[in-house]
Amino acid sequence: MSKQRRALRVAAGLALAMGLAACAGQPPQPDPDPTPTEALPALSEERVDMILADLQETLEEADAERDPELLTARVAGPALEMRRAEYELSEAANEDRVPTVVSTASQVQVIAATEEWPRSLFVVSEIPEGENLPLLLVLTQEDPRSQYKLTSWTPLLPGAATPPMAKADAGSEMLAADGGDLRLSPQDAVAQYGQLLAGGDDEEATFAEDPFRERYVDAVSQLAETVEVAGELEQNFSVVDGSVAAMATARDGALVVGVLRNELTLRRTVDGATLRAAGDIGILLGEDNRVEDAVVAEFLFPVAFEVPSADGEEQVAVIGAQQVITGVTRD
Repeated sequence: MSKQRRALRVAAGLALAMGLAACAGQPPQPDPDPTPTEALPALSEERVDMILADLQETLEEADAERDPELLTARVAGPALEMRRAEYELSEAANEDRVPTVVSTASQVQVIAATEEWPRSLFVVSEIPEGENLPLLLVLTQEDPRSQYKLTSWTPLLPGAATPPMAKADAGSEMLAADGGDLRLSPQDAVAQYGQLLAGGDDEEATFAEDPFRERYVDAVSQLAETVEVAGELEQNFSVVDGSVAAMATARDGALVVGVLRNELTLRRTVDGATLRAAGDIGILLGEDNRVEDAVVAEFLFPVAFEVPSADGEEQVAVIGAQQVITGVTRD
């Protein structure tokens, strides 16, 4: 078999589902003294428990039917897009791909102390049954008349620890996406991490190394080398509007969450070459997995960071990241 044909057969196998192995374990339980805030907590712990119970019931009902319409009472934004995509991939793969196990049983609740909207609730889940890592759930209330809805989730990375936060009865200060006395604003932290995933340089060593970025960049680099025999690979990261939220930690930094969107294009540029998509991209293309001109695969990357204060020397720590394929189109 020629080098070209051997390379092209595996060229588009970019599922890039970063299944990072880890030993089961609980992240450290933050229990610092309450940090005084001007505003009161937006929710009581009892109210949080009720919201999470309603969310769990909604997820279980929708998962049983694989029906995203059943999610809309308690799931919105990127989380709804991610779950809908997981159902579609599961169906296309004849259940060989299953949706992420999302548990709302909580071990840490970070409640916003704010009088403004939208307002956030961060929850670190217990480790779901059969999984290795807890999830960081992000729930958002858009306005006073809206329900709190799950807007994103991401697994904590192996070895990552959630930063110490204020106790739930004190509440944590919500920070503006473009503000805060931080090394990077929350919005910039999410955007710059996207640039790093796209292969950019971190010349000032702003971010600590993390296994998710290392494996993703390596996988894309290897794929690009394979594709170049017949075409080219392009990718573009952007921050999903309204997805960035941040709360002050007990050590003057911020726990930051956000969602990146990535459009990855595989384009055939060599006439007569055969380029086939494998992995999840190939599954979503269906029976005909050939790339004739171009195929655009879209992914969502929910991410979470601990961003240090502006006067600290610590790096931005990536504590959670995940990649979910949300669609494939032919161009």
